[in-house]
Amino acid sequence: SIFTLAYGAQLMGRLAPMLLVAYLTTMLSADIRYAIRRIKILSETDELTGVINMRAFSAILEREAGLSMRYSRSYSILMVDSDNLKSVNDTFGHEAGNRLLIHVVNHIQTALRSTDVLARYGGDEFVVLLPETSGAHAREIAERVRSAVDRSPLDVRGAQVPTTVSVGVASYPDDAQDADAVLDKADKAMYQSKQNGRNQASAFSAA
Repeated sequence: SIFTLAYGAQLMGRLAPMLLVAYLTTMLSADIRYAIRRIKILSETDELTGVINMRAFSAILEREAGLSMRYSRSYSILMVDSDNLKSVNDTFGHEAGNRLLIHVVNHIQTALRSTDVLARYGGDEFVVLLPETSGAHAREIAERVRSAVDRSPLDVRGAQVPTTVSVGVASYPDDAQDADAVLDKADKAMYQSKQNGRNQASAFSAA
C-alpha cells in the first residue's frame, strides 16, 4: 500500500509535465484557431465600414450566379456611389469623410432586406447583390436606397451636410449573362446617374 502510494506519486510526478504540455498545447491551438478566425474576418471585411470587402463579395456573387443559372432564376446588382465625399473631405477633413462613408453604409442597410449582400467596392463606391430579384424589383430597392441616404444629412460639428448617392441597377438574365458583365453594366448605369445630375437611381440601358 505504501509501495502503491509511492508508485502513484511517482507516476503523477512523471505525468504532470505531460498533462501541462497537453493543456498548454490545447490552449495554444485554441488561440491559434481564434487568431485564424480573426484574420479571416479581417481579410474579408472592410475595416472602416464593417461591411464585407470585394474578396468575400466575389465569392458570394459567384455562388449566387451559379445557382441562378442552374435554377433559371434572376438576381440583380446595385452599384452605389457617394456623391459628395470629395467635397466633405475638402471642406471638413478626412475624418468627416470617413464618417460620411459609415453614415452612407448605415442608411443603405436600412433599405435592404436580410438576404441582400452589401460590400465596399472601393473608395466611395459600394455594391449590393440582390438574390432572386428581378430588374423591376431591383429598381424599387435602388430607389429606397437613394431615398434613405437623401433623407439623412450628416451632422459635422453642428452643420447638417446633405448626403446623396448615385445608384446603378443591372440584372441577370435581362441585362447580361454572367456575373462580371452584370457588375459592369450596373457600374455603367451608376455613371449614367452621375451624368444626369446625381442623387438618382438608373437602370442599365443599352442606349
